[in-house]
Amino acid sequence: MISYGHLTESARELAYSSDEMRLAAIQRDSFYINHPQSDSILTIIENVLAVPRRMQAPCIIVTGAPGAGKSSIIQQIRSLETFSNQIVFLDMAANPFNLKFGELLVTALGLPPGLIKFGLPRKATLPAELAEVIKLRKIKALIIDELHESLLVARPEQLKNLSILKALSNNAYGLSIIGFGVELARNALSVDEQFSRRFYSVQISDWCENETFRSFLAGVEQNIPLRRPSNLDGPEVIGFLLENTGGRMDSIIKSIKSAACYAIKSGEEQITIDSLVKAISMPWSY
Repeated sequence: MISYGHLTESARELAYSSDEMRLAAIQRDSFYINHPQSDSILTIIENVLAVPRRMQAPCIIVTGAPGAGKSSIIQQIRSLETFSNQIVFLDMAANPFNLKFGELLVTALGLPPGLIKFGLPRKATLPAELAEVIKLRKIKALIIDELHESLLVARPEQLKNLSILKALSNNAYGLSIIGFGVELARNALSVDEQFSRRFYSVQISDWCENETFRSFLAGVEQNIPLRRPSNLDGPEVIGFLLENTGGRMDSIIKSIKSAACYAIKSGEEQITIDSLVKAISMPWSY
């Protein structure tokens, strides 16, 4: 039996499976490879969650261009039980009923919409019951994906939303606000200078040609159930990927996944420049 020694144990098991099973495994959303930027963010969040209750909870703003890998990091946090049971997750982009920010928040907490009452434009009255729910569930943080969606709104609504977030990070509620979004989210926070100073800022950068990127690609290759090595961390593939994706995480992963599917369907069983060219020009034609 062939050993497929270039793969991790789980990918090796998949390599013995049918083409259909391997194609499905490659295209799953759960495909994730740790890398230094994501590891650093996970460490920061772990340390923030360990901070005892204080007057102002530490907050984090993680920014990056669309497709930089922000949502993948949130997905990874969700999968870690030690994290997820202390965190409430709020996705501002997933709002089919066009609820207000406060309504989305209480829904994420498992409370009935309408519980938060708004007063003056700069004031949001948060009910005492909210603090009790947070305390009983031992919630320590609120992670908001697409934070900019809650801040790039009409001025009165923006002030209300900032007021809610500021109140939640105060002593009565003690929640660390961890926002993920584009650079505009950081700019919008500056409307309330005092509140914005609570945020530690982390920037997710695009990939460039260095040892970290080579290690990342080697890790990706080890987890894709192809039966032959692809040498993704070689100079030719690295140069091609950077030139054709601009180093954007989402584009790189999608290109590699599609190229791997081409490799399985063709029987070639390894990613080549030719399969990457097809992946970029016709990603779903394998």
